Amino acid sequence: MSASIEIKNLHKRYGELHVLRGINLEIAKDQTVAIIGPSGSGKSSLLRMLMTLDQPTEGEILIDGESMWKDANGNTMAPNSAHVRRIRGKIGMVFQHFNLFPHRTALGNVIEAPMHVLGLSRDEATKRGKEYLDLVGLGDKFDAYPAQLSGGQKQRVGIARALAMRPEIMLFDEVTSALDPELVGGILQIMQDLSAKREMTMIMVTHQMKFAERACDRTLFFDQGNVVEDADSVSLFKNPQEPRTQQFLQAVIEAE
Repeated sequence: MSASIEIKNLHKRYGELHVLRGINLEIAKDQTVAIIGPSGSGKSSLLRMLMTLDQPTEGEILIDGESMWKDANGNTMAPNSAHVRRIRGKIGMVFQHFNLFPHRTALGNVIEAPMHVLGLSRDEATKRGKEYLDLVGLGDKFDAYPAQLSGGQKQRVGIARALAMRPEIMLFDEVTSALDPELVGGILQIMQDLSAKREMTMIMVTHQMKFAERACDRTLFFDQGNVVEDADSVSLFKNPQEPRTQQFLQAVIEAE
């Protein structure tokens, strides 16, 4: 099961810094969307607001037509309110840095939230946790601690942990940027396999251009807090329409 996303006139300011400048987007259920652009363009800020880690300065986010931050009467809700927590429960996120509990095993990291947030019994959570660790290729690492895992394996645990919550929307924030180059391919393959299943709406902030073109239905190019170009991925990479997109992709190609 997946969910649609609608973003209306979304602004985010941190003091004088205007990070997002009136974003308007609609993302359909089951769609896989890549977000690319230079550092500081607002890509990760958008994901943080979708995950309710940050609150919009202005504008609205709707999940399946329901406002994330406002109740039925239009009142803005607190981040820890039951309303916001319920909407947040539809969304999972995999971070750039793994953020694993060092004192828990791979399985322990994965079952923590299903037990304490979803209320699963330990047996139910363990069964689910093993299922998703198997899915990401860590069926032999249930009892390994983070210190015993490679960077790529830690990121796989992070993906399994997010999947174990069975989110309707999955967010990936530059999940390969902290990995050694030889480990990147395995993580990208997992993400591509998840996209192909069409069981979740997926948004991926990424610097992996070839992956975005190959695995994502649609790509958004962000610059200076704006969506400069929005097109199906093949079209955007083969024939970008906006000069700023052309400039960015040319610079990336030359750097590869």
